Amino acid sequence: MKKRLGILLCDEHHPDSIKSFGTYDNDYKMMIDRVMPGQWGYAVWRCYEGSFPSSVDQCDAWIISGSKSSAYDSEPWIHKLKRLIIKLADSDALLVGICFGHQIIHQSLGGRVQKFPGGWGLGAYPVKALSDFGCFKSGSIIRILAVHQDQVSQLAPGFSVLATSDFCENAITRRGTSILTWQAHPEFVDGFFVDVCARLRTMVDDDLIDKALGEVGLPDDRNQAGKVIVHFLAGKGLG
Repeated sequence: MKKRLGILLCDEHHPDSIKSFGTYDNDYKMMIDRVMPGQWGYAVWRCYEGSFPSSVDQCDAWIISGSKSSAYDSEPWIHKLKRLIIKLADSDALLVGICFGHQIIHQSLGGRVQKFPGGWGLGAYPVKALSDFGCFKSGSIIRILAVHQDQVSQLAPGFSVLATSDFCENAITRRGTSILTWQAHPEFVDGFFVDVCARLRTMVDDDLIDKALGEVGLPDDRNQAGKVIVHFLAGKGLG
């Protein structure tokens, strides 16, 4: 019997990007299916459009996507998502947050998110594992494509940091065996990241974008991160 993953979408790709890369939920489905092909069924809620599950019991595990929105924004759907996150956490549901998902989990559960004064995080910048988890060993350097201005500046109670850097202190975090969060985007493919960078030209310094684009195609850890995430969602922990 297939496990059921609830994908809580908090944004959608630009219409022109959809033509080439499909809708955002497909990014997560492909990441999951590369690791455990044919073993998952999916339910998608477009939270940014006001669509939410009626119960935390509707799925075996959950993933919260990235978004152009901020976890501290005041839109009604963001407040509703925060209430859902509290329910998921209270029920010890298996939950993964990616980028905005990472941030809003912390914001919902008593942490703090803010616009980082050091500027944009763009590209596969390095973070250092602080302990063994999944296929990553303590002290190893992890590189995964990232696109963000906001960061978790204060952890929610009960969370610990799995990987960090001078630029992004709370890059990968966990709460026990039920919640795992990542600031970076292991679901991104190179072509889509290039597309995002092109759209950011009006907002981000050209030198930073050019540096990130110049590193596209270099070895990184997206596949390994995908395995860690999928095994966690499957209830196999981080061992």
